[in-house]
Amino acid sequence: MTEVTAFPPTRRRRIAALILLTIVLHVLAIHWGKDYFNAANTDERATSSVSVTLHPLELPRQPVSLPMAAAPRSPKKPAKPRPPAPPVSPPSDAVTAVTTVDATSVTASAPVPEPAQTPAATAEPVAPKEDSPAPVQGTQYQVDPPPSAELEYDVLAFSDNLTWHGTSMLDWKTAGNRYTIDGEVYTRLFAKIAFLNFTSSGEIGAFGVEPELYTEKKRNRAATNTHFNRERNVVSFSASTTTYPRAGGEQDRASLIWQLAAIGRGDSTKFVPGAVIDMFVAGVRDGEVWRMQVVGQEQIRLITGAAQVWHVVRQPRPGSYEQRLDIWLEPGRQWYPARLRFTETNGDYLELSLSGLKTP
Repeated sequence: MTEVTAFPPTRRRRIAALILLTIVLHVLAIHWGKDYFNAANTDERATSSVSVTLHPLELPRQPVSLPMAAAPRSPKKPAKPRPPAPPVSPPSDAVTAVTTVDATSVTASAPVPEPAQTPAATAEPVAPKEDSPAPVQGTQYQVDPPPSAELEYDVLAFSDNLTWHGTSMLDWKTAGNRYTIDGEVYTRLFAKIAFLNFTSSGEIGAFGVEPELYTEKKRNRAATNTHFNRERNVVSFSASTTTYPRAGGEQDRASLIWQLAAIGRGDSTKFVPGAVIDMFVAGVRDGEVWRMQVVGQEQIRLITGAAQVWHVVRQPRPGSYEQRLDIWLEPGRQWYPARLRFTETNGDYLELSLSGLKTP
């Protein structure tokens, strides 16, 4: 005979309550998560959530002009001594008096000097020195990096047919001739979920913001390092064997934004519609020249109100799988980035809009 054991009434009530509580929590989680992840009506949500309209731009036609450091001032050369002034001719009456006495003696004792030849008549073309350096092609920028600040952004993203909201923190610090950038993009469900962490550090020198190390960590991926080695003058990557010579002025994906802000603060005349600011930008595996096109001034809406900004765009070449980068810099607030948008070729995007700003 088999013995059947039944749960006591008290225990059965506890189990039923636990099951009911679990169901309620799942319903609340699904309802609460609609604002963050919603696979239904993704096309409609993606269209209504986009806060900016992007237009394709014609690629720049002017030659590439990478940044160059300002040339050191050459010491002033001592002034050449002036030749002695020619003797003053005697008055006409004195010459007449002398010649009436003895014209032969006058000719012998005071020969008439030949007219001096002009420099144009005697100058010969000067050949350039063989050891003189060839002129360097590039653009010099006056830079003034913004003061330290902690910036908070509201994040809107569309990826894998999901629209989600999150937060991004960007910490920009300067101390003397050093700088650091710490950034994070994350969202919160039951816990904090970080999608991207990155850091950049280096010097503020003759080229402006000069990175030495860039580190990037994406969710579920290993961290990567990009090195800007000053001793060997080479740019290298932990994720690949590719290398590039380091000539100065190279940027990483984080420092690029602050270099543009430094140029805006140091020489705002470089920001005119149609202007192009060229930079070599190193990613996590390789690098290439990014042509940052100045679209013009625009007014955008932020949580903090309306903002007058300069819109700068990096548009990839046709057929490239590289993302488009739009940057809106706000001169009224130290040229801090008021909005950033990264757009993939398949339409996915990540948009950051400034929602908070703290300065020391």
